[in-house]
Order: sequence, then C-alpha cells, then structure tokens
Amino acid sequence: MILYIANRGEIARRIIRSAKKLGIKTAVGYARQDKELPFVVEADLSVSLDGEEALETYLDSAKVIGAAKKLGATHLHPGYGFLSENALFVDEVGRANIKFVGPNSKSMRLLGDKIGARNFLKKHNIPLLPSYEGDDQSDSRLKSEAETLGYPLLIKPSAGGGGKGMEKVYSSSEFQDALASSKRIAASAFKDDRVFLEKLVEDARHIEVQILADEKGNVMAFGERECSLQRRHQKVIEETPCDFLSASLRSRIYDSSIKIAREAGYQSAGTVEWIWDGRDEIYFLEVNARLQVEHPVTEEVWGIDLVEWQLKIAQGESIKSLKSSPTGHAIEARLCAEDPANGFLPSGGKIHRLVWPDDVRVDSGFYEKNEVPPQFDSLMAKIIAKGKDRGEALQNLQKALEQIILFGPKTNRSYLIQILKNKDVREGRLSTEFLAGLIPQFDVWGGMKILKSLGGQTTTAVGEDEDLDYDSPWGRISRPRSDIFFEDFGDKRFIHTTFEDWTLSAPKAHRKTDSNAETQVEAFLKSPMPAKIIRVLVSDGEMVKKNQALIVLEAMKMEHQLKAPADLKVEKIFVKEGERVGFEAKLLDWEISKSGDQ
Repeated sequence: MILYIANRGEIARRIIRSAKKLGIKTAVGYARQDKELPFVVEADLSVSLDGEEALETYLDSAKVIGAAKKLGATHLHPGYGFLSENALFVDEVGRANIKFVGPNSKSMRLLGDKIGARNFLKKHNIPLLPSYEGDDQSDSRLKSEAETLGYPLLIKPSAGGGGKGMEKVYSSSEFQDALASSKRIAASAFKDDRVFLEKLVEDARHIEVQILADEKGNVMAFGERECSLQRRHQKVIEETPCDFLSASLRSRIYDSSIKIAREAGYQSAGTVEWIWDGRDEIYFLEVNARLQVEHPVTEEVWGIDLVEWQLKIAQGESIKSLKSSPTGHAIEARLCAEDPANGFLPSGGKIHRLVWPDDVRVDSGFYEKNEVPPQFDSLMAKIIAKGKDRGEALQNLQKALEQIILFGPKTNRSYLIQILKNKDVREGRLSTEFLAGLIPQFDVWGGMKILKSLGGQTTTAVGEDEDLDYDSPWGRISRPRSDIFFEDFGDKRFIHTTFEDWTLSAPKAHRKTDSNAETQVEAFLKSPMPAKIIRVLVSDGEMVKKNQALIVLEAMKMEHQLKAPADLKVEKIFVKEGERVGFEAKLLDWEISKSGDQ
C-alpha cells in the first residue's frame, strides 16, 4: 500500500505520522515553495507539482492524480481544504484505480456540498435555519432572497469550509460587495463560486460532533467540540467536551448527527456542525465530509487516532472493534502567521528560531529556517493541551503558549494568551461573536522600558533593580529575567517575552531619531505583505477621503482592504488587478491634502 496525501503543511505531516505507525509508505506532491517543508522531507516519496499557486498545484485535480499515479499510490488521503470535499475529484480518483480515503462521492454530494446537504436534510426533519440555496445564482436573485430573509445574514460558499469566503451582512447596502468577495474567494479556494444565504443567529454557540462510520453501515459519535471562539468565521480555539451542554441537549445532538450519517450512507471520519442558541434549541449548520482541523482534541480525550481509523476503514475494517471512553478535557489553539497589532494582516517569511513547548501536543507544518509562503493558509501549528478538567487544560495551554519561541513571521501567540486569560473565557461565557469584541491589548509604555533596558548589550533583558512598572504586563514577567531575551538576524532584532514578541530594526551606533516621525505620513502606499492584487478601487488623479478603500489584496486565502491614511490625491498607480506583489512593494503614489485629516 502506498498512500498519497493530497495536501500540505501540518495536516499532511500529521497523516504521514499515522501512516508510518501502520507501516504504510507515504507519497506527496508539492508546490515549488514547499519543497523544504517537513511534510515533503518526511514522506517516503515526493514529486513537484510544478507551480506555486493553489489553483495550479493542490487544487489541480489532474496534476494531483497524475502525481499520485507517478508515485505508485494505491490510496489517496485528501486532508482538509483544497479538494477534500469535491465529489468530482473523488470520482476521478476512483477512475484512476486509486482508493479515496474518505466518504464516497454519493454521500459527499449529499453532505460535502453545503447546498446539497441542506436540501437533503430538509427531507429528514433536521432543524435548519431559514436560508436560500437555490440553483439561480444570479446577483439579482440572491439580492432578492436576501431581502426576503432579512438582515443580518451570512453568505456562505457551497463548496467551502473553514470559514473561507463567509461574509456577514447587516444591511442591504453591504450585500453586493460582500457577495462579490465571497464568490471570488470561493472560486479561488474551492474552484466553485456557488453560495447560499443563511439567517444569522447572533450570540450563538458553535457545537460540532465527531462521527466515524465504516463501509458496513456502523456509525459512532465521539463527543462534541466547542468551537465558538472564532474570528472572521475562522475557529481560533476549540475544546472538548462542552461542559455547558445539558444531558438532554447532548443526547439530541448525538442522535441527530448519527441519523444524518446513516441516512447519507456516510463512511470515514466526518463532523456534523450545529448552532446552539445558548438555551434549548439547536440548528444544523453543515457537515464537513472530511477530517477537521480541530480533530486532535477529540483524539486526546477519547484516546483514538482518527487518521489511523480512516485508513483502517478504507481497507474494509469495521469500527465495531473500536472501544473507547472519554477522560479529561483538551483544548487546541491555532498558531497563525498573522499580526494582531496590524489588523491581523498575514505575516510570512523565514523562521529564524523555532522552539516548541514540552508536555503538550504540537502539530506543526514547519521547521526552523523554513519560509512561510503567502499563497496558502496562515496556520503554522496547532497547540493541544490536556488536563483532568477544563481549568487545568486552560492553564496547561496558556503555559505552553508562553513557552513558544518563534523569531521570524509575526504570530497571534500573544492574542491567544490574552483570550485564555479572559475571565469570561475561563468561566465559559462564550459565543461566536465573543472575539469580535476582544481587541488585542498591547502595553506600549511597558514595552518601551523593556526595549530601553535591552540596549543591545546583553541577551538578558533587565537587572533585578530595573525600574519597571510592575503593574504592566511587561512588569509582571516572572523571574528569572531570562524569560525576556532577543536575537538579531540580519537587520532585525527579535525580542521574546512570555506574553509578547517584538520585532524592530537592529541597533546601529549613534542612530538618530526624527522626533516628528510619528506624525508623518509617507507619500506612497506599500504592500504590508506578499500578496495578489484583487481590486484597484481608485484611479490616477482621484481625490479620496480618509479611510476610503484604495486596493484589495489577497494573501493566505483572505482578502484585505488597504485604506487611505488621510484625505489625499492619488498621483500614480503602479499595479494592476491579478498582479502578485512582494512585501513592501510600492502600489501607488499620493499627495496628502493640505486640509486633509492626518
């Protein structure tokens, strides 16, 4: 048996680990910039997919299947994302005489396609939110259906997952731009721009059930996961079990999830997702007909290897022999290459130093010295901690995050720690809207004292008698002071503390600082990251107002608007739509209006 993994990053590496445990040889195809990543190095066989963009590599079914055949694959595991829920791809894999490790194309058409799933489940009396999932995908029909449903609502890609392309709309005036954005992202990420509309339940909780089904019709549920801590519809922290469900509601969710899998003839691992109103009503959200990003928390609590069982089921084994019961509590945090202090813009570049914590599970996609590319998802690693109860698991996860040292791309580590310290999170008062109101906090004055104390002279941050404000996060660093240190790489200085990471220019002798620098606005717009130009919203000579959108970028499968810092006149635009640009590439020149608000 040779298993081809049609994916990349941490999930490809995680599948390799289970396959090797079973003595199965593994094979992967890779985009050019992924050649040095762990999943390529650790696979037994590998081949280049001869491209860099997702559409010409991991989303190109012909290339993927061609690579699998070239490497002699007998089985193919899709991981999550990319082609994992594409029923046509499942059929193509079968025609190539390769066994697909996952659900068959029939059940995938019923459940993997979000529109198809909702139409199927209506016949089986599964509770659904008001929605539109019709075949007429014209802008005018979608707008009309949105007015009928009423706002707020969600626009969701039919072939999507992971929150990609999902847009929240609060008024009629926002609809058209949100629809266009959702369709663009869906086409780019899933090669399918169909969407459906769904009434938005605010302050809801997101609960999902892990299912496992074999080819003999047996279905099992392995607990629920709480996934309410989300930002822009992307899950950030997940846990199991959900300590706040009543026994009766838990039983209803399990029973309904198993019923859905049975009625659809489902096979392999999958997840049934629900919206819980926080009281006693649940509504079907979607079925993810694949392995989930957050599957490790279930594995830690239930003591099973879900990938191993996917592989066993694909070889005809029954799950009747699987005996397991839950113990303790597990929580996962997604460490991503993004900058919370800069609107969560994606980061990237070379990883100069990388130290993972001990005593927790880390599913990582990178080695030290690897480059984090801009073309793909920003997820760098998943940190999974277990405890005898929720409180201990939270504490263990916070400690693990504090121990991570990562110099290079900016990450959301400090924001994850802030979430875990929050009183409402600790006490379980969660909702899908919770993180929208949790703004990243940074102690600038405390930071300045630490940076001053470093002085470029030592890797130990401060002496015992340093005059710090011990009421600030910077001052509360536990001793010894070696918890705060720095390293210089090139012209950058990377500073680590248990609660925050800083990057600044490496010191130069007799450096002079312009006291007016903070109030100056540069006369041009630079790209804050390597990205693709999706839309240019202004033209040469145009007068624009402060905070008006100028250019829309796409990086790491998300769209980002660059806005005017003041009232200004656009002098010259240097880029065009569809062009890919590098970090700090000049996008346009402007002239600040003398009467403009700076």
